[in-house]
Amino acid sequence: MSSKEPVNVFYACDSNYAPCLSVSLLSLVENRDENREYRVTVLESGMSEEIRERLLSIVPEGVSLRFFDISGSLRRIAGRLALRDYYSLSIYYRIFIPDVFRELDRAVYVDADTVIADDIGKLYDTRLHGCLMAAVPDAVIASEDVFRRYAEEGVGLPDYRLYFNSGVLVMDLDAMRREDVSGTFISLLTRFGFDTICPDQDYLNVICEGRVRLLSTCWNRMTVDSRRGPRPKLIHYNMYFKPWNYPQVRYADVFREYAAKSPLAAEIEAAGKAFGKAGMRRDEEAGIRLRESAERIIRSDRNFRRVLKAEEEYMGGLYGEETETARA
Repeated sequence: MSSKEPVNVFYACDSNYAPCLSVSLLSLVENRDENREYRVTVLESGMSEEIRERLLSIVPEGVSLRFFDISGSLRRIAGRLALRDYYSLSIYYRIFIPDVFRELDRAVYVDADTVIADDIGKLYDTRLHGCLMAAVPDAVIASEDVFRRYAEEGVGLPDYRLYFNSGVLVMDLDAMRREDVSGTFISLLTRFGFDTICPDQDYLNVICEGRVRLLSTCWNRMTVDSRRGPRPKLIHYNMYFKPWNYPQVRYADVFREYAAKSPLAAEIEAAGKAFGKAGMRRDEEAGIRLRESAERIIRSDRNFRRVLKAEEEYMGGLYGEETETARA
């Protein structure tokens, strides 16, 4: 084994996404450094024993795979967590990794709908230069004017190009614990309950603003991104661009290469066949709703930018009054 520290990798997944998780896991295994140890944790709730066993069959010596039910960490706030379209509560699991796994100092979080085309250990070793995490700017946000305005006028970032995608993160768990990222998330959620279209992602962009190292798109190449760039080291089939539903999606051939070897290949094929025109219509309607929601939230009095600006002005005025009283 290498003298380098083990690579801690986290996924968040429910039973519906287990087939695409198998593809990502296969790609991680095939492109790893065989002289290094990899410790993979799947954050889940209710995944069947049979599915677990099939995922475990992917893992060779030098790679460990464990399943961890993290739903208890969300129980007291689950009713306040916003969801839309195909999202499940698993999107929030990554926020609680620092607190639940206190024995770890660093981790990489990866969404299940990915193919890892290079050694994930290289991403894990990324220098953070004092930042809480490293991530890639979100190509979906950059792709349309309404989403660019949403990042700036809804979420409140000074430039949409600073808005990162939370599907691939290098996390300084120690720093996130010191800054109480999960506690800040719970506080903001319970106090304000913002209007949002990307629930976990928007909150992380607000909480970690100015403390995120932005990485090359090669480590989170989204299929919506048609720009020329370096060869992708990690491909992310996010949003509605699933290669099992849309064979023409960019990099679908890479997904199919690994899917053919998956112990859940039959489930992947069945999902694609069941999708059909009805699924395409649902995706089209969901895309329309998403854009409409972004436009509405830009104007909303409950978006991040307006609420937090009002809170800042209120607190500034309050402390100003206290200072004047003390002087008197």
